[in-house]
Amino acid sequence: MSKIAIGLQQSQAAQAADQSKMMNRVVVASVFGTALETYDLYLYGTAAALIFGTLFFPSSEPTISLILSLATFAVSFIARPFGSIVFGHYGDLIGRKKMLYITILGMGLSTAAIGLLPPYQQVGILAPVALSFLRFVQGFAFAGEYSGAVLMLVEHAPPEKRGFYAGLNNVGPVFGFIASSGLFLAIASMMSNEAFLDWGWRIPFLVSLLLVVVGLYVRTRVPESPVFEAATRKRSAGKSAGAWPLVRLLKNHPKELVLASGAHICHFATFYLFTVFTLSYGTNTLGVSRTSVISITMIAVAMFLFAIPYAARKSDKYGRRRTLIFGFLAIAVTIFPFWALFNTANYFLMLAGSCALMIAVSFVYGVLPSYAAELFDTDVRFSGSALAYNVGGILGAAISPIVATMLLAHFGSIYPVGAYIAFLAIISMTCVVLSPETKEKDLHAKAA
Repeated sequence: MSKIAIGLQQSQAAQAADQSKMMNRVVVASVFGTALETYDLYLYGTAAALIFGTLFFPSSEPTISLILSLATFAVSFIARPFGSIVFGHYGDLIGRKKMLYITILGMGLSTAAIGLLPPYQQVGILAPVALSFLRFVQGFAFAGEYSGAVLMLVEHAPPEKRGFYAGLNNVGPVFGFIASSGLFLAIASMMSNEAFLDWGWRIPFLVSLLLVVVGLYVRTRVPESPVFEAATRKRSAGKSAGAWPLVRLLKNHPKELVLASGAHICHFATFYLFTVFTLSYGTNTLGVSRTSVISITMIAVAMFLFAIPYAARKSDKYGRRRTLIFGFLAIAVTIFPFWALFNTANYFLMLAGSCALMIAVSFVYGVLPSYAAELFDTDVRFSGSALAYNVGGILGAAISPIVATMLLAHFGSIYPVGAYIAFLAIISMTCVVLSPETKEKDLHAKAA
């Protein structure tokens, strides 16, 4: 072999090693950022289901306190479309990376501020008003965080592995959920219930400040998306994108926006029903200990660590549509056995049903990041994927714990809640069936 050929091979090997190292940095930055953001979100969800009703919405009727507390949980999802528009606009105009600095700061600071709020007994109506405002800020920031992190992975990844790398971003919420639930549980177990309600619950919220510092550092080590930079060079060369990203999105991609939003509804509703509603249902209705219910949800969500990468990899092989359709069918089939097992109040049967349901959700949650990003052109990809994700969040997650609580109160049975989830699975699956396959899409290409 000639020296030229050997030198070429060495150069290619060095280039591949550099690309692999950079991809690893992108994965770490995206997954850590998403873990931090979801730590904040799930921490709030846990507190809303277990203690915020008592602290911020005291009432002689516990169900009313719970519903009001869960309503503030929904405020985050109402804020998200607004955050999608703002962060999507600037993310499509000036870059993905810059927005991710802002979102991680907004999320972390608002979460820490919640940990400093006085309860209703001290300041009256100002307490729930301030709580609702900070929850709004959380949702506003998360709207840009999640979609920006996904796009950094999608637009850095090699085409044949886009599904896999985009899916890895959704492993981040596993760490966020386990960290928030685990810390919440650990602190609660180390003190009396009175001390926990007085000041102990604040500790997990204040920890968010430390996580923000680490997250900002990690993101300084990642370059801007190469796909975005290529699009920026085209605009600099005189090929202007024209109208604002949101206007272009609504004009050129209305169908894609509706279908992507609809595809997100089911997994949002199922996941937040499981991680929020089951906390109150398991403890208040079934009489299972708080520790047992939280540990079950933590173990079941940990299934994502294995199932999401598997599902995401399968989407690279078989396509986004086929994998998603399988996932929605799996949710619709699994939801009723899940409730049957959960209703036994037997720890191991509850755990088995919970793990099965979360594995089914993985085949949707692990594939939607690449599916949604690939539906849109580069000049509106941040706006389109963010808005679709967060509109789906309103229609799914924001109202599902409230709907479930009302269905249970009206029918006196948990199975109408299962029918509600199965119905949403059919809606989301229909949206995917009506969508094109995106696995082979060239992200640099402009749609006709």
